[in-house]
Amino acid sequence: MKVAIVHYHLEPGGVTRVIENTLQAWKDAGIEIEAVVLSGRQYKGSGISNAYLVQGLDYTTPENAVRAETLSKEMEDVAQMALGSVPDIWHIHNHSLGKNPALPLALAKLAQKGARMLLHPHDFAEDGRPGNYKALSESYQFLYPSTSGIHYAALNHRDLSYLQKMLEDSPSKAHLLANAIPDYDENLVHRKVPSLPENLFLYPVRAVRRKNLGELALLSLVHPEKYFANSLGPTNPNFQREFNQWKQFTSELNLNLTYGLGEKSTASFLDMVAHAEAIVSTSIAEGFGLGFLEPWTFGKGLCGRNIPEITKDFENLGINLQNLYSRCEVSLDFLDKPKKLRTSIQKNLEGFYQSYEVVLPKNGVDQAYHSIVQNGKVDFGRLDECLQKQILTKLSGSKIEADRIREQIPLNLPTGDVVERNQRAVKLQFSQIEYGKKLYSIYNEVISAKDAKLTFAHGRKLLDAFLSPKRLNLLRTN
Repeated sequence: MKVAIVHYHLEPGGVTRVIENTLQAWKDAGIEIEAVVLSGRQYKGSGISNAYLVQGLDYTTPENAVRAETLSKEMEDVAQMALGSVPDIWHIHNHSLGKNPALPLALAKLAQKGARMLLHPHDFAEDGRPGNYKALSESYQFLYPSTSGIHYAALNHRDLSYLQKMLEDSPSKAHLLANAIPDYDENLVHRKVPSLPENLFLYPVRAVRRKNLGELALLSLVHPEKYFANSLGPTNPNFQREFNQWKQFTSELNLNLTYGLGEKSTASFLDMVAHAEAIVSTSIAEGFGLGFLEPWTFGKGLCGRNIPEITKDFENLGINLQNLYSRCEVSLDFLDKPKKLRTSIQKNLEGFYQSYEVVLPKNGVDQAYHSIVQNGKVDFGRLDECLQKQILTKLSGSKIEADRIREQIPLNLPTGDVVERNQRAVKLQFSQIEYGKKLYSIYNEVISAKDAKLTFAHGRKLLDAFLSPKRLNLLRTN
């Protein structure tokens, strides 16, 4: 079987890691697949032996995108050159994210020629990314091709149900394909690194807005006996200024906190994990939710914020996350102007719906407000950076309220038995070998499907599923 795997770039982490793990999974499972990986940027890693550059595949804007015909031909030519013949199947990651408006149109060209495809969205332009959605305005009607030889893969049951709703009455099929979690050396559990801070609670993520860095500062403020850090700074230049402001702000509050610890230390990522007392997460939005699974493979406990719409899949598979909190409630009085919060919510919600060119429901503002504010208390993780800083400033001078929040979001680490059970469950349910076998089975199903007429599904159904006032988070608005 010959497979062409496609992604915009092969920078470390994220989708690149998924692709590297996929290739390793086939090797571990003894599955013979000849694969080429096509990308818009040169690959600098070592886990992919057959990576090729495709001009025009990288992130770009509608103004700078190449013509769809040019991109589809370049993809075909490079894949055929690398594999010796046309791929049996194309495996496309995040085609619908809006990072390159030419890609969906290029895929539509391939689909019209009868190419077999597995479209594998990790994130969606319809999910809190109105700028990406706008970039797809000219290609949106062709964004979701549908025929028996084109299937979709979803990371979780939420996304699966949304895709199935969009694809109902369509010959295309959607599959649940949760990411594999590689095993790590269990000796990581006990190894200490003298150059790193003691009592370290590590947030092993790159700084992006949805990772909710302000809540890491809140944890540090109410748990001053611990040391908190995230591992890496941003790669997105648009977030660099905000990241620097967080560093300055938390320094002025004299918190036991470092943003971008991995960039200030010679310790490796695994050194930091091995040294950490525990892993912490404050993220407010995830595609798959790797951060809720990987800590257990390190033999580490996890604490922090839960994302129930993502983690209910994991809990159904026997992974205990009961020590996580779903809200962090702070009195409205800790905002400078509490009455203006509703105005801010209304302004952002109206702008959000307008960005998607969708009419806001009549009671939408009420729905959003009462989702964020309950019983006179606001969920800290639903506020933007400015409002979070107002609260942190006032909390730093109020030990009584800080202690109340400390009781609400304790660092209750799971017992050793829970860690061991969760570790076993992750290894059983998310093994690389099983992932490789399942993906191979999906490929065979797509390749063997009988030809059918090509149509395009209505992406608006997907947008309607994601777009809800109750899901508004001010960290995901402009």
